[in-house]
Amino acid sequence: MFILCTRKFAIMTPPRCGHTNMYHYFGIQQHSDTGFHTEDWKQHPNPILVLRNPLDRVVSSLELFNTLTPTKVHRHSCPYMHYLRKCNFRIIDFYDLEQYIPRSNLMQSWRSDTRLDDTVTAEDVYLPNNTVYTLEELQQEVENYKQLMLTRERISVEEWKNLTES
Repeated sequence: MFILCTRKFAIMTPPRCGHTNMYHYFGIQQHSDTGFHTEDWKQHPNPILVLRNPLDRVVSSLELFNTLTPTKVHRHSCPYMHYLRKCNFRIIDFYDLEQYIPRSNLMQSWRSDTRLDDTVTAEDVYLPNNTVYTLEELQQEVENYKQLMLTRERISVEEWKNLTES
């Protein structure tokens, strides 16, 4: 999870949602501790979240099976949105992320352009050996995602650039 809080904004980017790009964008060593946590982000007056379809996160995390243990792979797609339902924040749609931050030429995790068809369900991508979260939790994460995408304001690319480039 990438979390950075400044005077002007707080950004949170979960794994498989462009968090490696965020480290590069802000010039922070990849996967280092930024010193900020979810509570810091929640309490900030201008919290922003990069939001990606949880089913795409699951499929994207499966690309890591060659390099990580199954438990670590599942942690990369672990449901988290239920913690945020009562928080007030704006979003960056993951599928528009390259408009907000340019993709770095530096070493990064595998690029995932996974975008599943709307007919794909949690049952289609959930692996039975998952010991990190249940199928029901993934199904709820999909519902939370749909609700957040409908109800949360998106920060504009222009405002993002004004906040981060000055």
